[in-house]
Amino acid sequence: MKKKLLVAAMSAMLVIGTAITSFADTYDPQYPLKGYIEPWFVNSPVTGVTAWKSDPNNFFYESNNHRQYALNIAIANKDPHSLTYIGNAIELAAIAKLADYPTTGLSPEQGKLELLTTELNEFLNSFDWRNASNYEKAVQIAKRITKADYLDHEGTQYSYSCLVEGKANCNGYTNAARLLAACIGLATDELGTINHTYPVFLVDGVWLAYEPTSKDNYFTVAEVYTPSYYLVGEPQLTQLGKFCEGIGYQVPESVEGKFPNISYGIIYGKQAPFIKFN
Repeated sequence: MKKKLLVAAMSAMLVIGTAITSFADTYDPQYPLKGYIEPWFVNSPVTGVTAWKSDPNNFFYESNNHRQYALNIAIANKDPHSLTYIGNAIELAAIAKLADYPTTGLSPEQGKLELLTTELNEFLNSFDWRNASNYEKAVQIAKRITKADYLDHEGTQYSYSCLVEGKANCNGYTNAARLLAACIGLATDELGTINHTYPVFLVDGVWLAYEPTSKDNYFTVAEVYTPSYYLVGEPQLTQLGKFCEGIGYQVPESVEGKFPNISYGIIYGKQAPFIKFN
């Protein structure tokens, strides 16, 4: 019963614009996430260890399909920030370290933790993310993850391989983008197929796609309703597609005047905007 009450309380907290504490004038470059990221941490009602609030595994006892359960909460609350979560112990510990937040039950390899924490800290102190627009946040993430070289080998699928080792396959880039976006409060998810994935960012109400494997210098408007695969001939949407369908999101026909430096090209035989950045 206690676990169910705790999970219910956590579910109620998953709302748009999760309340965060004020930065006031106490920003500390050593702990750049202090006073900001703490509301995303919980003690898992399943394992008892420190976890990310929107991690579907927190709802293991609530449903036989706890991932769908978590998605349903995000849809009900129209909360895109809860679509993704930090589940890797090193990532959780690094974020907590930068917030001076005490964790429970995490035991990451300390050498890797220090290296990842350093990279996150340098990113967070490289621009004024607290006052940056969502567009600038997306640009900064794109520039940071593409410092890594594309390498499609085992071991390059992690945020650590991308940010610390400088090597990433499509999963490595996408996981690094997810980690950085979680730190700076930018809603993100991923699109793609079984064989390829890429990050997307919610910028001023529009989902923008980015292809890091080719180190593009532009975003495109994300086609969130493109099926990721077919099951018995039926198209299957990605998690993001299901979320967008659930909240009634419409892919904009035009983004003219919404973003800087727009040019046009052809994608899948149709004219499409390329939102370029330097």
